[in-house]
Amino acid sequence: MNELRTHLVHFRTQRNLANSREDAKKRFIARRQFRQLVSRYCLDDTGPFKPYCDDLQPSNMLADPETLRITAVLDFEFANSMPAQFAYDPPWWLLLLGPDMWLEHHSMEEFVTRYVPRMQQFLRVLEQVEMRTTSEEVQNDPPLSVLMRDSWDSGRFWFDYGIRKSFDVDAVYWAALHKDGHDELDELDDKTKEEMEKLVDMKMDQLKAYDAECKIRFS
Repeated sequence: MNELRTHLVHFRTQRNLANSREDAKKRFIARRQFRQLVSRYCLDDTGPFKPYCDDLQPSNMLADPETLRITAVLDFEFANSMPAQFAYDPPWWLLLLGPDMWLEHHSMEEFVTRYVPRMQQFLRVLEQVEMRTTSEEVQNDPPLSVLMRDSWDSGRFWFDYGIRKSFDVDAVYWAALHKDGHDELDELDDKTKEEMEKLVDMKMDQLKAYDAECKIRFS
């Protein structure tokens, strides 16, 4: 998948992405392990493709204060065409703050505790809408509510979210997709470990050069 290659390019090229050798190793392992998860979570990389806007959320909508009906949707600059499975995830914005911010400032447990009730509420409303829909196309396909529940229950929600977020893919992997007690480092062969050490050395050299440049520019 192109997104996976993008994550690796991002890791190699952003000079201040890793702030320590340990941080660089964890980012290398997380982005490498994401490739191993494709066969488990990627439904179909060849289509169908759907119009998709990752920035679609309440802050980009206008609503009538009396009827609460949405009157306009704004900011479509992030809209593109994506594999359909990304549209089958429950909305990430149900807490009005993205999972990446929860993982950075709080914890996975806190996010799940608050998110799941809101997700269930959203899906109940979606099910009511689906029951009123009578088109044969919808009846013959799994309802969107079913697909969204499966995405959450299977963990695909986190795979899809992480693969879209170059800055947050590492945190998502370690918080949601890493198996407790599983040591990915032990599974690396000698060639991959050597590659990792070279990349870690490179990241530390990049960070040193970046810090020196910032000191000159902003002192």
